[in-house]
Amino acid sequence: MSPEPLIPRPRLPGVDRRLFLIGTLGAAGVGSGLGFLSDTGDTSRPERRPRRGRPGTVAARSRFMQIVAHEDDDLLFMTPDLRETLRAGSPHLTAYLSAGESKAGIPPDTHDVNAYTAERETGLRTAYALMLGVRNTWERRTIEAGPLRIESWTLVGSPQVQLVFLRLPDGRDPRANLSWHTLSKLWADTHTHRPELCGWTQAPLGSPFRQCLSREDVLTALVGLIERFQPTVVRAQDVAPDKRYSPDHPDHIAAAHFAGEAIRRYTARHPERFVLQVDYRDYNIRNLAVNLGDADRRLKQLIFSAYTAHDYRINYENPHWDAYEARMVYRWPRGTGFATADSVFAVEAGRLVAWRRSGGRWEAPVSLGDPGGALAPAVVAAGPVVLGLRIDTGEIVAYGPEGWQSLGRPDPGHVRNQAGTPVAATDGSGVLGVFVRNGRGGVSARFLDNGVWSRHWSDLPGVDLRQVVLPPAKAGHGDHHAQCYGDVQDGLAAVVAADGRIELFAATRAKLLWWRQPTPGKPPAFAGTLPVAVPVAPLTAEQSGGRVRVLFREAWTGRVRAVSRMGVAGPWSAPAPVAAAAGGLDGEPPVAGPLPPFEGRMVGVPALLPEGTELCVLGADGRLYGASRSGGAHAAWQALGG
Repeated sequence: MSPEPLIPRPRLPGVDRRLFLIGTLGAAGVGSGLGFLSDTGDTSRPERRPRRGRPGTVAARSRFMQIVAHEDDDLLFMTPDLRETLRAGSPHLTAYLSAGESKAGIPPDTHDVNAYTAERETGLRTAYALMLGVRNTWERRTIEAGPLRIESWTLVGSPQVQLVFLRLPDGRDPRANLSWHTLSKLWADTHTHRPELCGWTQAPLGSPFRQCLSREDVLTALVGLIERFQPTVVRAQDVAPDKRYSPDHPDHIAAAHFAGEAIRRYTARHPERFVLQVDYRDYNIRNLAVNLGDADRRLKQLIFSAYTAHDYRINYENPHWDAYEARMVYRWPRGTGFATADSVFAVEAGRLVAWRRSGGRWEAPVSLGDPGGALAPAVVAAGPVVLGLRIDTGEIVAYGPEGWQSLGRPDPGHVRNQAGTPVAATDGSGVLGVFVRNGRGGVSARFLDNGVWSRHWSDLPGVDLRQVVLPPAKAGHGDHHAQCYGDVQDGLAAVVAADGRIELFAATRAKLLWWRQPTPGKPPAFAGTLPVAVPVAPLTAEQSGGRVRVLFREAWTGRVRAVSRMGVAGPWSAPAPVAAAAGGLDGEPPVAGPLPPFEGRMVGVPALLPEGTELCVLGADGRLYGASRSGGAHAAWQALGG
């Protein structure tokens, strides 16, 4: 197994986590039914309650839905994003697919399994009330999606917030009628659709919520919830976890598959409705450097404390919970390469959409479809093509004047669906280079020269493919040999220097790697490492006035730092703070600010159009926004394209 964090982390004394956290909750005021949580994690004074999104703002038009497997997944893997959008006053609906009972009640454990699942749900409601700073008072309802009955809870003090529970058996519960991994088995039933292949929900006999749900039942329920709520953003889990690091829970993967399919079915019925999907990494974030600052870590720990006081199976001696509290990582960072001079591209429900400018005016977005399967949320526009990753096959695909084209996978056949999303740049000779973190932990490239693609993917030199070593599999569980990988992370950055040569940068968990073309038109050669320790990906690279600058985040603080070089042969500087770096964009490539105020949530980060006179960004309401720049200052954000 690959090492845990590469830098030391502080630890609290080894006390029972539930007892420690109950004391914390008392300080936060939850014991009285009212939670107060300041933006710094200070519980000594109450925080002003969040307001509803001001009418006409992005926050008011944004609607967030979370689809997760278990009753703590949103708190562990989607926070601080979740808290920030709750505080902004936007409507939220979270759907939990599994009851999360695991092995509760299996001897020697003596807990009642139904009481335990109810306690987990109580913990969730307590955490949500704490995040919103309102009384922990909820109204229970029964909602119907086709023939299914689903229990729903609405927060009385913030009725725009709802939690719903499907309560399918946890994947680690052997008592389920389908035995282990119910969600995975239901998702895998893609061809037979046998109604008799169903999982009984975890509810007492005679309960109106005890039902046997098939694959189609789960999808019917999710599509029905989406129809009812009409989200503009759906947050989901990781459909293709990075196999180089800690294995993920099968329930997380199945829940991500169900979420993606439900979104696609919904938008097929309503193509006029935009739904942006944001995916989060899960268990394997513990193998990455801490990427949240101190205030966010304290807030996240306090939020999770509200939940864990109701979950006897979580104890501070478990070495991983505090690791999850210190990190939040997007599965596919969107990057800043999605804009050209007169076009902006985005992925909506797995489809490519485009806004185009004609006669100085931005037109309404149009769908360009998909390559036969859903796209990952990040795309890059370069030269005559838009490049992306097809999730179901792991292929890199290109959309151009003749439609979709597959560029194949940058890995051998036995490595599937493990590549990252591409970055690209056009050098001074007009050759387009496409670069991707491959499934073996290195970097692969293909080139487009005079309309002709190079014959195959080639691996760039300079990556040690023995940095991550996985132990041999147990008997009967696959490869019995140790597996070795490189350690390159998603979030590469490419830039064209003043001499017309492409320079490429990639972060591992310990180094910042650098490649440079020997001359335009040639594949980049490895140029060495930059003077950075523990860079946090994704990266940003930019060139201005002959200076190349690489931006990254600092581990443990989340602050933006940069190294730079002047001229072709100049030395690289030591890491330095970036003045006026844009804040509140954790998990995406760093952006140098300042940015004009944005009344709501951005999805991804702003991109500067090539002529340098306008920024554009996606809002969480599904609209494209632009801010023109004149004299070094940006005007207010304006919706583009209707």
